Amino acid sequence: MNNINWYSLQDPDQVLVERLRNKDKRAFELVFNEYYGLLKSYAMRFMDDPDDAEEVIQEVFVKFWEKCDTLAPDSSIKSYLYRSVHNTCLNFIKHQKVKDSYRQYVITFMEEAVEGPSPDGENSNVQERIFEAIDNLPPRCSEIFKLSRFEGLKYQEIADHLSISIKTVEVQMGKALKTLREKLKDLN
Repeated sequence: MNNINWYSLQDPDQVLVERLRNKDKRAFELVFNEYYGLLKSYAMRFMDDPDDAEEVIQEVFVKFWEKCDTLAPDSSIKSYLYRSVHNTCLNFIKHQKVKDSYRQYVITFMEEAVEGPSPDGENSNVQERIFEAIDNLPPRCSEIFKLSRFEGLKYQEIADHLSISIKTVEVQMGKALKTLREKLKDLN
């Protein structure tokens, strides 16, 4: 009987994918070492800041490790990683734009409040009451509300980010909105 090493007859990528599907840390290290620099260079095509690119690559590799056991046996690791970096960069940029818009809104709102407050200081009181009401929500509820309203994340993105179900996000947002409507009903 021949001693045939069947792994040597298989495509090396398929062997690596199989090892990753079995959560082989050494296989992950191989992938990390091979693709890290290439992926960071690719991310820099989208990002202005090397630190942001670094953050994206770290996020991609963390998610890759968390989900590598679900890879299809015929997956292309290279394609998977490049697609992940591309999508993560685009999401990062989108969220930065939302943050910048919100930051600009707050600056404008504050300038208007300083330049032309109502006689009783109503503008600053309104803003204070809104932020206080948000901060007084239960911690998880407040976090979900802020991710949705201030960071512009969709419910599925929040669920993925916090490793919870989308139903939990929906329920917490419902509670947040109901509580805020109740606490701020006299502002209408």
